[in-house]
Amino acid sequence: MSEPTVPIRVAVVDDQRLFSSGMAMLVESQPDLVCVGTATNGQQAIALVEQEGPDVILMDLRMPVINGLEATRLILEQAPPDGPPRIVALTTIRRDEAVYSALAAGAVAFLTKDAEPEIVLATIRAAHAGAAFPTESSAVDLVREFAAPAASPVPSDVLHDLTGREREIFSLVARGLSNAEIAESEFVSEATVKSHVRSLLSKLGLRSRIQVVIFAYENALVGA
Repeated sequence: MSEPTVPIRVAVVDDQRLFSSGMAMLVESQPDLVCVGTATNGQQAIALVEQEGPDVILMDLRMPVINGLEATRLILEQAPPDGPPRIVALTTIRRDEAVYSALAAGAVAFLTKDAEPEIVLATIRAAHAGAAFPTESSAVDLVREFAAPAASPVPSDVLHDLTGREREIFSLVARGLSNAEIAESEFVSEATVKSHVRSLLSKLGLRSRIQVVIFAYENALVGA
């Protein structure tokens, strides 16, 4: 007899109570998800994370007291490196520099507030699994638009810790390819790609696939 699946623990942070209540109800309607709480500002979000330890946080970026961007930074700074929550930025504007800043700070995905329920649920699950999310191509476009070269000189070989295979995978992730697309192009299994992605994230100190794209653009490594 198989063990029951542990539900993904989700927190919703938004200063519009009607919106956060609706999101919480959507989460609770799914057998593999559970809402562990809601918050209306970044300060409450930090306390909620400490109390409940959610797996995924839906984080509005524009809130009073502490905004979502700063809350994202603080939560990830305080989280254990082996188990930080996966933060999904919530926005009303798709092409927004604040969304880019949230992704650069460690958010793993973003959602527009008018997203269809299926997209919301798919993004939560993808964020938890470390997989490509439905709006990832839009996130890559954001990086192309807003990423700027690093302020300090870039080491001559910032990828020196990666194996040759990991460098190949890095390059493909940086171009915005999904794990499935990489597996097909490299003639390997998707599980193998996931393993390489986990390894290169660890070696580079990055939190998500989209941070690989940001890292590549900021260090002029697209196509490296």
